[in-house]
This record gives sequence, C-alpha cells and structure tokens, in this order.
Amino acid sequence: MSRRGRPRHPPQARPGPKTRTGPGRARPQPLAAGGGRTPPPRPKTRDHGSPRATEWQPTPTDERALERCLQTSRALRAGEWLWTTREGAERDLVEELLRHQPRALQPRRLGAALVASARAPRDADGRLAVTFARQGFEVSGLAQSSDAAQLAAAASAALATAVGDAPRFALHVFVPDSTAANPLAARAEQLEHALTFPEHATRISDAELRRNGGWLAQICLVAEDLAAVGGTAAERALSLWPGGRARMKLGGDFPSRAARKLAEAFAWLGMSPGSGESCVDLGAAPGGWSWLLLEHKARVIAVDPARMQPKLMGNPRLRHMQASAFDFTPPEPVDWLFCDMAWRPLEVAQMLARWARLRHARVMVANFKLPMRRKVEMVERLCSVLASGGWKGIRTRQLYHDREEITLAAHVG
Repeated sequence: MSRRGRPRHPPQARPGPKTRTGPGRARPQPLAAGGGRTPPPRPKTRDHGSPRATEWQPTPTDERALERCLQTSRALRAGEWLWTTREGAERDLVEELLRHQPRALQPRRLGAALVASARAPRDADGRLAVTFARQGFEVSGLAQSSDAAQLAAAASAALATAVGDAPRFALHVFVPDSTAANPLAARAEQLEHALTFPEHATRISDAELRRNGGWLAQICLVAEDLAAVGGTAAERALSLWPGGRARMKLGGDFPSRAARKLAEAFAWLGMSPGSGESCVDLGAAPGGWSWLLLEHKARVIAVDPARMQPKLMGNPRLRHMQASAFDFTPPEPVDWLFCDMAWRPLEVAQMLARWARLRHARVMVANFKLPMRRKVEMVERLCSVLASGGWKGIRTRQLYHDREEITLAAHVG
C-alpha cells in the first residue's frame, strides 16, 4: 500500500506499510511443531468477523511481577538461559516467558536485546517454544576479564565444556543486536580468532550444520569484558545464524524487501513450495512473496486490489486477482496459503480460520502486524482464533526480518 492516501486508524488497528508477501524445496507436510491501495472491507459475519466467535480467555499478566523482571540487576549466571531478541522487544520476551511458568522460568531483562531465564520453555517435540526470541542457549560457563588474552583463555575453557564429547561442532561468536553492543563486533571477531578449540572435536561450517545438523556452540560477548558460553543441538536451536541475525541474501531483482521475510520463514520452517505446487498469496502487491514463490517454480494466484510489479505479470505461472482478500475464494483447494496483509490482525486471523474450516489450503505461512503494546496477548489470541478454524501445529516467531510483526505457520490436520 502506498503511503499517499492511506486511511488513518487508531493505534491498535493501524495497518502499517503495504502488505506483501521468500529458499529450499520440500513438499508441504504437516509442520511439527498486503492489502493494496484500497483496504479490504470489514468482515460482516461471525465466521470471520467478531473476536467473540472464539472461546479464547485471556491469561492475565502479573504487572508487578513483569516490572520486577524488567528492572532486576542480577548478573548472568552459569546454568541459566541467555536469549537474544530484537532491541525494544525485551519486554515482550520477558512477558512471554513470565506467562509460561513464572516460578520455574524466572525471566528477567539483562540489557538491550538480552533476556535471561532459569529454564527454557519447550513444545511437545522438544523445540524451544518462544516467539519473541531470536536465539537462546543454556550458559555452561562465563568468561570475564578486561585483558583480551585472558578473556580468550577463559572462553576457550568454557567452550570445551560447552562442546562436551561432541566430535564435530559449529561455532557462533556474536554480540547482542543493540545500539550499545554492535560496536563490540570487532572485539568479538578478535576473540574468535584467539580461541583454542577442543583437541577431540572438529569445527564444521555453518553450511554443513544446516545440511547435516550437529552441535552448535555459541559465545555471546555480553560486554567488553564478559562472554557467555554455551550451546544446543542444531535441530532444537531457534536459529542457525549467529545471534539469530538471519540476513537473507537473494539473487535477482526482487520487487520488495518482503521477499527476505518469506525466505527467512522457509529457512525457519525447513520447508518451502516445490515445483508445480499451488499457492495463494493474499495481499500480494507489489509482489515480493509472489516473486519468491515463482523462483521456487510454484504456481501462484496473487490476490490484491493494487497492481503487481509489471515484470512479474509475464510469468505464465502467475495469475493476479485484483480483489480484496476478504472476498476471495480459491477455485479449488491449494497446497499453500500465504498472507502478508497490513490490516487488523484479528480480522485477518478470522479470515484465515475460515480457510482452514473450509479446507481451502493445506499449509499456511502468514505475517501479522502488531502495532499494539500488548503483543504477547495478541499472539495468544491470534493462535486461538486460528486453532478454532482447524489450523494445527501453530508456530510463531518474530524473525530477524520482521519488525513490529510476527510470522506464523500452521497446517490443516
């Protein structure tokens, strides 16, 4: 959606910038775990209208406990979990952890882009179950010294403990993604070059880690004189990029940065459309998501009142429907449903719930804009609405390329 003539909305309903809808190939299997210049009409039926159509009940947040967690000054300790997040999202992550198991997790804000907790929440498949964290690992040791050589020696000893008896490991040395910590990137690079690796283990590349899995050792330079060291199995890691900064590099002339969001979503899920599979892209203009789907050789129906980038229109596998996503019904069930609409998140969720109820698609990847302050509560509500329609295995994450938004994936059971 262009900024000119964009309708005004109250703070909790602001659609934000244009809706848009990124590599790997896999057929859509059950997941283990936008809108154009003219806004779509407001839903008129309870089928995809009022939030009261669901049975969601809010879990109240203990505001006093939350404020204590945000103001604590207790230092990081070995045995705790260290989480990185988007700068400014620390409150969201602390609240999310606090709503899981407040007594067991004991979350607290460490600083900009950093949160700590006593334990880590996991889903039924053993994966880390958090939305607002980019990366997380259990701290096996701390290295602290103002002398660079001593810091490297202490970090090397902690690294040996983190690697354990793993014969092969990948290593990420990074700094928190914050204004204050980013200048320490050069020091983190020097620390990595000065490390001594365990003699029994071989360091592997990130590319091999993504292909074959393995152990991921991590060192976060929390401050100039303090490094937290730990690790996790690749298949259970939140991200396979250092600190969760998944900077997606795409070749070709893609229409918008939204393509990077979808590319990162595919990397996160470990699956993407295969050649010839059918996709619907809701809120498609100017075509960032559709472009990437076409790069995967998929067949795409792009739905948006606004125009697509002209160079996409010559592709025989693309069909553009200039209509509101709320009015569109696919001519037949499709393999994949994609949605990146700059519209009220609950109304979008109700519409997507109807897609599952009517079995219009098998797998969904959607991006929800969250301009409101209580993001954690909204994510819970969105998941409840989608589950009421029949979506299963719902997973949510604020990816690196997401801003005031989250990416959600699910499948029809």
